[in-house]
Parts: sequence; structure tokens; C-alpha cells
Amino acid sequence: MRPKIGIGVEGVSDRDFWRPFLRRIFPGIDFKFWTMKGREKLIRRTPDLLDTFRNAHFAAGIIIVDCDKDPCITHVMDLFEATVKQEFRTPREDAYFFLCVAVRKMENWFLADEHAVSQVLPDAQYDLTGDSSLIGVGTLLKRLWKERHGATSTFNKRLFAASIAPHFDPDRAGTNSHSFARSWVRITSAVDRARRTGQ
Repeated sequence: MRPKIGIGVEGVSDRDFWRPFLRRIFPGIDFKFWTMKGREKLIRRTPDLLDTFRNAHFAAGIIIVDCDKDPCITHVMDLFEATVKQEFRTPREDAYFFLCVAVRKMENWFLADEHAVSQVLPDAQYDLTGDSSLIGVGTLLKRLWKERHGATSTFNKRLFAASIAPHFDPDRAGTNSHSFARSWVRITSAVDRARRTGQ
């Protein structure tokens, strides 16, 4: 039986990226996803998810949220219940539950891998240097999408997330995004725990 890791995400587009991506990178791990309808619901339901993961004897649990308008990760952490915050603050080598926060939204992590973006949107004119910091990430992605699919096309967040998953490289993204690199350490720590415990 493969070790299981439970993951809570904000929405279906997040799941559409993370599920194939993590299964490709870590083929020996069984990732189980709980998809909430938005950030607030995910934060509110996190204590229940922690109980669910433990009761199901999962090897570890991960929560992935956007920073949104909160100024820093500490402010995001403060949105969770005290028992959950305590879990998140456990030293990484002993931790069971891991918080991953996408500073300036999940899409900024996607844009951190310029090669993956070029595979999904080959006709788009995208220069990683400074580009995503000049305008909103959503605005940038919509512009790139229209360059690829035509001026009248509508950006499809789920399709983009699913399309970039086979090409996304965590090392490339981590080089360009400190936020992703920090969260990737937590994800790999959860995987290491799963492999170590064999649950």
C-alpha cells in the first residue's frame, strides 16, 4: 500500500494542477485532495481536515492557500485556529501538518517557471524578468492567454492549471520564486515523512 498524504486546496483549478503535478514528481505517494470553495472555507475547515487526515492514518497533511491581500505569511497563519497554528509551527523534521502559502496568488508560482509557460502558451510574449511584478498576475495570464488563443478568447484557469502541470519544474520555479521554494521544502518534508513512516 502506498503512503497517503492529504491535501486541502482552495478550488478546483488548484487541484487540477497539484494532483497531476505531485503524482508525476512523487509517483510512490498517494495524494488525496479536499477541494474547498474558496480560501475562507478552506481556512475554516482546516481543523476538520487535520482530524480527517489523522483518523484515516495519512502519513502527513498539507494546506495550500493564497496570501491574497494579507501582507505576509504570519498574517495568514493567524487566520487559523490555535490548535492548527501549533501544528504548523512544529519543527519541520517532526511536523505532521504543513502550511504552504502562495504569496501574490498561486498563478505567480506558475509564472515562475518560464519554460513551462512557454510550453503551454508558445505564442505568448512573456519575459519572466520583472513581468509579473509590474501588473497583476491575473491580468498578465489573461493577456498571455489571448496572445495564444486569440483576442476574443476567455482565460480558462482550470485548463491552464491542468496544461502546465506536465511541464512545471519545481527547481526552475524555486529559483525564481522564494515563496514557491519555501513551500516546496514543506511539501518535500511531507513526502519524506510519508516515505519514512510508510503510512
